[in-house]
Amino acid sequence: MELQEIIKKTHRLAAALGYAIFGLLIFYLVMEELIRNRLHPFLGFYRLGNIPFIRYLFYSLAVVSLILARVLQGILLKKKAGDTPLDLVNKLHRTSLILVILSELPALFGLALFLLAGLNLDFYVLLAVSAIVLFIFFPRRRVWEEWISEKA
Repeated sequence: MELQEIIKKTHRLAAALGYAIFGLLIFYLVMEELIRNRLHPFLGFYRLGNIPFIRYLFYSLAVVSLILARVLQGILLKKKAGDTPLDLVNKLHRTSLILVILSELPALFGLALFLLAGLNLDFYVLLAVSAIVLFIFFPRRRVWEEWISEKA
């Protein structure tokens, strides 16, 4: 199979996961709105004693997950001397999957804040962060092709 065809098929799989994660973000938003409207006023399923600490913890975890994604991107995309173009495609695919999955974490932390304490504004902020990071890390075929031709 020709390299361009392999890139196309591999990219399609990575992009499908990206679209699925975006769909999950929309699902989280719909779920949050349904819970908030059906159980109005929603104050969370669990009354937390120290809400500011929990907020800082979850925001810190979101920041750490984004830093981790950036660091992993640099580590996983390092070219080794014997890498073939097919190895590079596999590196891009693996890295794209990891980064797209990590981009969902801030939304999950926001959803946890909402479900635990009813903090819907924090959920919206962290959901927006996830959407922006997903856009940044979303696999783009043109970028893949340029990166492979540059590194090969």
